[in-house]
Amino acid sequence: MRIRAAILFGVADDEVTVLRDALSTHRDVLLGALHSNADLDIDRAFHIHAQMAMILARWEEFSAPEQRAIVATIEYVVNTEDDESDLRSPDGFVDDLEQLHKLQDFLGYV
Repeated sequence: MRIRAAILFGVADDEVTVLRDALSTHRDVLLGALHSNADLDIDRAFHIHAQMAMILARWEEFSAPEQRAIVATIEYVVNTEDDESDLRSPDGFVDDLEQLHKLQDFLGYV
């Protein structure tokens, strides 16, 4: 995935910037898709984004395996064609929310 490659190969100055940019671009895609799909699961998507932003605010506190899990979760969230199509289904972010909850469990969130 492009996010992981940008981080691994030093394309970006810092990992958090790459991850935040990926989420920002994803938000823009969602807002554009909302124009043609009023049933877009936008509230759940923005909830996931807010939770990921809180996790990214603590990036330096996480170990390398935890950081890799964060990257993998963001890659999953920004992929609109994952287990459930994010842009076509009114419940498109249920699977993404499940991935977020798995990450939070892994990170020790209660």
